[in-house]
Amino acid sequence: ISDNASNDQTESICREFAAKDKRIQYIRLSENIGAGPNFNSLVPRTCGQYFKWQAHDDIMAPTFLERCMELLRDDPGASLACPRVRFVDEQVQPVEDYISPFKTSDDDPVVRFEQTIYGHRCFEVFGVIRSDMLKQTRLIGDYYRGDGALLGHLALMGKFAVVPEFLYLSRRHTEQSMYVYGVTDKAADPDFEAYASWFNPKLKANQSFSFNRMFLDYLWMIQQSPVSGANKLACYRTIFKWLWLRRRIMLGEWKRVVYNSLGIPYRVRGAKSKAATG
Repeated sequence: ISDNASNDQTESICREFAAKDKRIQYIRLSENIGAGPNFNSLVPRTCGQYFKWQAHDDIMAPTFLERCMELLRDDPGASLACPRVRFVDEQVQPVEDYISPFKTSDDDPVVRFEQTIYGHRCFEVFGVIRSDMLKQTRLIGDYYRGDGALLGHLALMGKFAVVPEFLYLSRRHTEQSMYVYGVTDKAADPDFEAYASWFNPKLKANQSFSFNRMFLDYLWMIQQSPVSGANKLACYRTIFKWLWLRRRIMLGEWKRVVYNSLGIPYRVRGAKSKAATG
């Protein structure tokens, strides 16, 4: 457990359970290092064949790990396994069932890669992942949708095996980071800069360059991937199409920096004053 400088009863609860069960390793951070670095810091600490992240406000059904492990053992070519998602509210009451329409289990790595970069909702990042493949990536990028970039790399390495059962309970509440910063709040424009700063507080204010850095990471992972030269070329075509569709956003990231350096106010889209907790 990596406790990212919590200010509630998390520490006492975790230490109590760690004292009862020696399999539990509890790490207490003295300052908030951000969601991205906190998640990533756990990966090099592990030595198992498989790895799974678990967010503090989501729930695994009792057979989650068992069913995912079955698929990974049956399909050596799969990079990860994840069940279907059921959204629940703060009282764990079902709100909606979600079945991913994305073809991330396709045999073609180009198809899998393309499916992760357009509208993918990234729940698979909380699946069971092969550790050797995960450690070949740059892990979760410390920018908006850094988890999606990671999934793009894993999709190039292998297919995503899907458990056809609703075993992952994703909690929905107004204190979630994605809601607070307008990413999932349909009534607000997303504030990508604020979301990136929540992900990594050490980023310079209004200088996350989320989409520019994402693009460079995509180029790197394509070059590093084990796919054929023809497939790499197809992936490059896909990512340059992605670049063209997001050219205004990427130019806007540079424009923001120039405006700030000149002391000119730059409009922040969808900014909210509440602090995110998850």
